[in-house]
Amino acid sequence: MNLAIFNRFAWYKLALLFVMSSLAILFGLIAVTANPIFIGLAVGLVVGLFLLMTPKKAVWIVIAFGLTTPALLDLAGHGASKILWAISMVALLLWIPSILHLFELNPDENSVNKKNLPLFIWMAILLVVYATVSSVSHMHGVGELFGGFKRYFQTFGLMLAFATLALSRKDIDKWLKLLLAIALLQLPFALFERFILVPLRGGLASGGEATDIVAGTMGANLAGGSPNAIMVTLILIAFAFVFSRWKAGLINTSRILWLGIILLLPLILGETKVVVIMLPLMGLVLLRKDIVKNPTKYLPILAILFIFTIALAYIYVYILLDSNFTDAFLVTVQYNIEDVGYGTSILNRTTAMSFWWKLHGWHDPTALLFGHGLGSSYGDGFDAGHIAKNYPNYGINLTTISTLLWDLGLVGLILYISIFILTWFQLSKIWKLTESAQVKADCISLQVGIAATLLFLIYSDSQVNLLVHEIIISVMLGYAAFLYKEQQLKPVN
Repeated sequence: MNLAIFNRFAWYKLALLFVMSSLAILFGLIAVTANPIFIGLAVGLVVGLFLLMTPKKAVWIVIAFGLTTPALLDLAGHGASKILWAISMVALLLWIPSILHLFELNPDENSVNKKNLPLFIWMAILLVVYATVSSVSHMHGVGELFGGFKRYFQTFGLMLAFATLALSRKDIDKWLKLLLAIALLQLPFALFERFILVPLRGGLASGGEATDIVAGTMGANLAGGSPNAIMVTLILIAFAFVFSRWKAGLINTSRILWLGIILLLPLILGETKVVVIMLPLMGLVLLRKDIVKNPTKYLPILAILFIFTIALAYIYVYILLDSNFTDAFLVTVQYNIEDVGYGTSILNRTTAMSFWWKLHGWHDPTALLFGHGLGSSYGDGFDAGHIAKNYPNYGINLTTISTLLWDLGLVGLILYISIFILTWFQLSKIWKLTESAQVKADCISLQVGIAATLLFLIYSDSQVNLLVHEIIISVMLGYAAFLYKEQQLKPVN
């Protein structure tokens, strides 16, 4: 008996020695390559495995570093930004504790189980399963599959952590304060980018090509194409939370004035024309219930918001672009609706979708309904997906809708949109059931974020491709799931 125990222990030691030796050799080979992608994956794997023991710390790391380091990394060099793969790996590893908590055999009264998980989270899980099965059935290369999976679902583990872990309201409030601090941090970075980096790209004389570098901490890319719209999204969602809580009497007026100025000031430092649509959209979502009940009180606030929007449009067109409203409108129509390509792409936001439709039909129902697999429409160059290689410089993945249609077909697009529609209605239900002023305010604010996400379907592919945007969306969905759990676990009197 003792000999058997000794033999088993010896096998464990040998197995552990083999694993450690293999990992040492693997990481040594990775270090020799000096490839930032591989190094980032290795670092993320090591750090992530340790963080699995304390998933709350992993959430802190993903939010804090995921939303603040892109600017520093992009300034250090485009290759250095691949270190974000480590953060992506930590976020992906959050799938493990989340799934274990979801399917634990003996959940306690504070745990989330299959019975009280909201439908939109199940829809998100269904999308992941569908996308994986559909892509494996096509299988145009392991690299394309894993790269596509990483880009689409790299932050779904973060969302599931909010939805399934035994979190307290204290945990959530700390993360919300962290997000507000990051939103406030956009101003100093935007000031640096406006007055230091914009001149390096030709100054205001270069128009939008120079001022689009004002993207806060979301990633100031000197080569162009900075995600300034993501900075605007974070700012407006944060302002929606602050405004909603002020309207509910949870924040005093002097505080919201200072917070509002700091949050909204970056909007005038760079040229992000989508603000002209997002600001009124935010106002309508925030005040829609109040305007119906008391229009005389809240219509003036909406009017002030529209005046601010017009002022921003004037700054963008006449100062930053050195143009006029007529010319700016005609140019915008040309590269959004007509046949002029967007940037260096042949297609624009409208023709990217019509081009897909022209090449798909009932003659090929499999591609029409199920697409060509994750990553198939991604990028240009050597790492492009197999479909993108057939259409170089077209920009077939210019928007979220066109990307989903190429990769996952009509079924994937419907599943993806359904997540946000279900979240919207679930938040409306929570708003009706709760008596908490804070929860009511946060439900409305989250709906602002959902509205912005739906707008981005036709604006950009960043919400299925860019880590910073996906973190924002996953936190929104995760917090909505937490509110649902909080409502479900509320004791019945």
